Amino acid sequence: MKSDGEIMEILAAYDLTGSVRSAAVLVGCSHHTVAAHVAARDAGRPVGDLARRPQVTDPFLDKIEEWVEASKGRIRADKAHEKLLGLGMAGRTGRPGGRSPG
Repeated sequence: MKSDGEIMEILAAYDLTGSVRSAAVLVGCSHHTVAAHVAARDAGRPVGDLARRPQVTDPFLDKIEEWVEASKGRIRADKAHEKLLGLGMAGRTGRPGGRSPG
């Protein structure tokens, strides 16, 4: 998360150059970061307040919190995932790209 000062520096660099890539080089961050903050400003959103994307687990947060509290934080992710699938969460198993471990 960028501080307000860093965000203002990013926006000033963009306003100076008119290019997200040039601004990114000037301030030392990703051009994606510059583009996100410029888009937020242009849309009238607070510049430090990037939009939160919905997560597949959002409808199950209460249940997940219950399991974490009941296990005192010791529940494993794979076990929580199995339970979520049993509750009807649509999700995939396995590793990114379909690779298996090892």
